[in-house]
Amino acid sequence: MEQALVADNARLQKRAELSMRVTQMADQAYDEQRGRCDWDSVARDMDMPLIECLRLFDASLSTVPVQTLPNITDWSVDDLSALKSLVLEQFGAVTADEWRLVGIYMNVEQTDCYMAYDEEISRLQEIIKAYYRPGNRSQLSFQAQMAFPKRTEASILGKIRQYTSKNSNITQKDMDHVNTLVEAYGKDWERIGQETDVSPRRAQRIWAQHQQRQKVTQAWTKEELETLRNCIRDGIGMAEASRIIGTKMSYACNAKMQSLKRAGLNNAFQKSRTLWNDDDVARLVHLVSTSKGGDIDWTAIGKELGRTAKSCHLRYTKLHQKHYNAKADHSQTVSCEVQKQYEQHQRVDWTNVAQQLGLSERECLEANQFNDGKARWVYDPDTFSWDTADRMAQFIKDNYPKPVPVNYTAVSNYMWTDKSDCVKMTSLLRGEITWTAEALALVVRLRDSGMKFEDIAHQLSPTVSASRVTATYHKQKNPHVYQPLLDTDRQQIKDIMDTRAHYMDFADLRALVIQSMPNANKSALYTFVDSHGAALPAYKERLKNSNVEHIASQIMSGTKQSVLAKQMGIPSLMLTNLMRSRTFSMHSRTWTQEETDKLIEVARASPGPFNWKSISEEVGTKDPKQCRTRYFNVGHKY
Repeated sequence: MEQALVADNARLQKRAELSMRVTQMADQAYDEQRGRCDWDSVARDMDMPLIECLRLFDASLSTVPVQTLPNITDWSVDDLSALKSLVLEQFGAVTADEWRLVGIYMNVEQTDCYMAYDEEISRLQEIIKAYYRPGNRSQLSFQAQMAFPKRTEASILGKIRQYTSKNSNITQKDMDHVNTLVEAYGKDWERIGQETDVSPRRAQRIWAQHQQRQKVTQAWTKEELETLRNCIRDGIGMAEASRIIGTKMSYACNAKMQSLKRAGLNNAFQKSRTLWNDDDVARLVHLVSTSKGGDIDWTAIGKELGRTAKSCHLRYTKLHQKHYNAKADHSQTVSCEVQKQYEQHQRVDWTNVAQQLGLSERECLEANQFNDGKARWVYDPDTFSWDTADRMAQFIKDNYPKPVPVNYTAVSNYMWTDKSDCVKMTSLLRGEITWTAEALALVVRLRDSGMKFEDIAHQLSPTVSASRVTATYHKQKNPHVYQPLLDTDRQQIKDIMDTRAHYMDFADLRALVIQSMPNANKSALYTFVDSHGAALPAYKERLKNSNVEHIASQIMSGTKQSVLAKQMGIPSLMLTNLMRSRTFSMHSRTWTQEETDKLIEVARASPGPFNWKSISEEVGTKDPKQCRTRYFNVGHKY
């Protein structure tokens, strides 16, 4: 023990000396012109990784003054470039402690580093400082939406509320200040709001809370408790209950209301604390077995038995566990009988096994441990059969309804397939997929070879969506952090588009803008050009002068929006917005059995690749997209 303490002290002493050396070398490498240390040279001189040097740095021993750069405009271009390079190359996803290391590297407060790295937040805070007025966010909201056109109005308003709610929690100091102003100016809430930098309504609410606290008492009287019970019965919330009682704060009312509700719940379900008898267990099993659709409503069952839903759920789970343990005694007998049948007939008749042993078929399936001759079931898009998958899914649904855990030994024996393959296939059928390095490499290779995302998804799983594969592919190909356009680039793009939109088609104008901005982030550039083009009056006028109903009909009948947009010389985003803003009731969304049968018949009779436009014309009551979606959803069942 003593030797361990000595070794530990020696290690700590060595680290302290190393920390002092790193701090001294960092002070010597301080560059006054840049305002930060040359940490790359420090790492080279110490022959240590850069991150380890930053961790060893002791700010309490350093003589270098730390900078404060709260605004994005305070940062130089070189500093911003160094900040982003450090984060991308050394950290990737940055934790709170790693932001501390970033702050040491840049010699700037870590919160300022985070704000500068996220340029959108920095820009939003500058807009808030310029346009925020207490009680009036309309101008601020308008300016923010103009600055962030790709963001939704809801997300922008949420961020504005987040950064303007510095006074959301009313403190005792706030209440005392407002009360002093009320004594000086009376109830002039406009003037008090200006003095406290809050809206008049909020100032009035702060004063009302102060007045209420003057009357607050700690103990609850019988009359107050009775009033609170009436509030619970009438569905009145804690804030209104606080105002009705008058001598209790809202948080105190909330705590007492929760306490009263728990007491009432315990009285109502007093049986939940008692032991289960045989009659209750029998009724529980009967109610679960009669549940429809495999989904068990534990709340309804609890009401029937006079117990909580959680109590019923736990009891039923324990019953099944006890049932599984009892079946372990039959394992050897069942396995021997299964082996005998398999060696004689190369298959297993589970009904015959159950009759021979006097057990149920499910008990035999769960007890068997003989696995010779079981087939492998690895997903292959060319050989995959929905009939086999539906057979396994139906067996699980019939025998192991939720929340009963699935016994994959029984599933494996029923399908006579490897157990691990059954588990993996069940996950695939639920839409789950593990993005291993091999799967990611396959997605990239197939996509780079020209395969569609829908076909790639079919290569990976029978249920994974093409949109999920698309997102994974782009994330794998573009792992870097999104780089927004600079304000100067945005203005340059606006100038180019505003002066040429009245005589140039959008496709030509878009190509011109992209050609003139070779160094801009492509994703951000395309998004901004499309959104700004959709807002230009010249293109709006072109769409307005067109036959909108005819355009909508063409799109609904299968014509691509990009083709129509190119013919009209406008952004395809305008047609997307048009279809979203209008409600077309050309075809019913509900499929009848006759329509489905006709769709299956026409689709399977059509030669070669599906032409959904002609198929929809044959069906007559559905558009091409509806026909395609319906066929791929139900076609395998016919």
